Amino acid sequence: MEMVESNNMSSFLQYLSKLTGFSLSLYGENGNVVHTQTIENRFLSAIQESSQGKDEYNKFLKDGIQKVIHRRDISLYKGPAGQYQFFIPLYFDNVNFVVTGGGIYLSLDEFREFYFRHGESYGLPPEQFHSWSQDIVIRDYKVIQETARQIQALLNIFLSCGSESSLNKRRFRLIKTILTLISDIDVDKQAEGVCEILTDILIFLFNADSVSVLIRRNDTFSPLKTAGRLKGYLQSHSIKIEGIMSEIVKHQQPLYSESMLDILRLGFNDEVTSLYAIPIISKDDVAGLLCIFNSHISREDADIISELCRVAGLMFRLIEVQDIYNKRINEIDMLNMAATHLNKIKEPEMLYDTIVDTSVHLADAERGSLMLMEDDKTNCLTIKAAKGINKRLMREIKIKPGEGIAGRVFQDGTPLIVDDIDKNEQVPFKKRPNYKTGSFMSIPLKIGEKIIGVLNISDKITGEIFSEEDIALLRSFASYASIALERSIYYNLADYLRELSVTDSLTGLFNRRYFEERFFEELQRSERHNLSFSLAMIDIDDFKLYNDTEGHLAGDEILKNIANIAKESLRVIDIIARFGGEEFAVIMPQTDKEEAFMVAERIRISIKERLPHTWKNFPRDAITISIGVAAFPYDGKDSKDLINNADRALYRGKKEGKDRTVLWKDSP
Repeated sequence: MEMVESNNMSSFLQYLSKLTGFSLSLYGENGNVVHTQTIENRFLSAIQESSQGKDEYNKFLKDGIQKVIHRRDISLYKGPAGQYQFFIPLYFDNVNFVVTGGGIYLSLDEFREFYFRHGESYGLPPEQFHSWSQDIVIRDYKVIQETARQIQALLNIFLSCGSESSLNKRRFRLIKTILTLISDIDVDKQAEGVCEILTDILIFLFNADSVSVLIRRNDTFSPLKTAGRLKGYLQSHSIKIEGIMSEIVKHQQPLYSESMLDILRLGFNDEVTSLYAIPIISKDDVAGLLCIFNSHISREDADIISELCRVAGLMFRLIEVQDIYNKRINEIDMLNMAATHLNKIKEPEMLYDTIVDTSVHLADAERGSLMLMEDDKTNCLTIKAAKGINKRLMREIKIKPGEGIAGRVFQDGTPLIVDDIDKNEQVPFKKRPNYKTGSFMSIPLKIGEKIIGVLNISDKITGEIFSEEDIALLRSFASYASIALERSIYYNLADYLRELSVTDSLTGLFNRRYFEERFFEELQRSERHNLSFSLAMIDIDDFKLYNDTEGHLAGDEILKNIANIAKESLRVIDIIARFGGEEFAVIMPQTDKEEAFMVAERIRISIKERLPHTWKNFPRDAITISIGVAAFPYDGKDSKDLINNADRALYRGKKEGKDRTVLWKDSP
């Protein structure tokens, strides 16, 4: 009766009493009063005031309630005062109730006979007969029966509607509370935090005895969070995915069982008497399991809990996606840091060591080696740097293309990842005794289509196998490493290039001759491999005025300072040259126009902010530059068109106010 508000029941019984003229009371199955009589029956009250009448009436009520519950049908019984009372059985929310009513005589003669024969024993004097006869209710027997059945029908309708209304109110409050708790879940929260909220909801809102949230790991459900009376026991109890658990995973449907055989087969002891298991589904697969123990769950609650598990599955998926996102962000940060670090290293031997150390760190491994193709007639791969390998031994190792794992990766140009070399039939080479695990990676180092070496990584620190995510990260790093190695090659040729007068004597930058050679090579390479690259032309604003006011020596210092700042602001792959006078040119390989704009802006801003203020007469607060950018093949397919268009963009910037970067467009 908790589902129907007490005040509503009392009001409804009073309404029925006024409608029928009968006094009504509601009793529990043990004779306890739930609602007292709605209209006072004065004559019956007078009978009950006597000690004899009180005892007889209480026994009459108790016997009548027990009989009608057993019969499960409306019954009329004659009470101690000779009055008829009907007993109406009600069955609601798994509990029996009885409504009593009446206190009715079938005729005045029946009342007269009782009054003069037994009235004095109940303390009723004969001279008051006429007065009492005015208070009694007289009805036909069939009318009493029909009225009782109508009362029963109305009460059933009332209880059903009241139950549904109360149930809906409970559902609303329950779902509102659940949604409030779910809305507070942070996507950054780990799965354990979601499970904690899930168990709290089951314990406090659904009165569950014990709860366990289990996460699927291969062929086992392992507990992540437990709560309730059996918390300690459940925390150490995993469930194998077999038997009825296999059915749950296969059909993705909840399961309820009170079978001790099923429960024992799952490995639980006799403290567990019932199990309600609901799958938690993520990405169309069962990722976890919500188990409720020793608890009665109604159908309505089961539906809500199932939907709750769907939300939990979605949260698990969101957490997984967030973890992947965070991991990718960390990887990008690590790659940027690694690339920045490589950019600062010009000495080849130090660069080799840094590439190996960084790649081993990125893969969370213990061993690694860098192998490069020698330029001599031997045509062999040699180890340039290694970690976790004896350095004396590595000098003697020379591998021809196609030989061994590294030789095959070099020849094919395809990365290789192996879980266990001893079990992989495609790899004919078995691991050597000094390696801890059979899992390894080999990644080719490429400059364009040319393969220059191989990066080898083995022995993950955790003892696990290398994953596809590991090799993807190392492939990205290998691209940076290849560019850094290519740049290192050019640094090794610096002396030779100086001998050929390819550097500008004042700024130390490449001169126009070298620029034209590299520009031609980049055109050929980009056209051959269908790549894009960008050209930036840089001019110092008001440089003639600076020379006129400060002198040519001061102008030379400005040129040198600008050259140094511009060179430091460029990336590893970029090439800057002095094009002539106060004009510079920058080649940006494999760079589209938008990315080139960002590089050019970094140069422009750095020069404006970092160039020291040493002038006295030059009438400007800062020395600035203007930059024009054109890209191959969109803005020209030969050197003449590209240089002309970059110059046009530069001078458009001059006209628009200087101190800016302008991208070439066909029309302003």
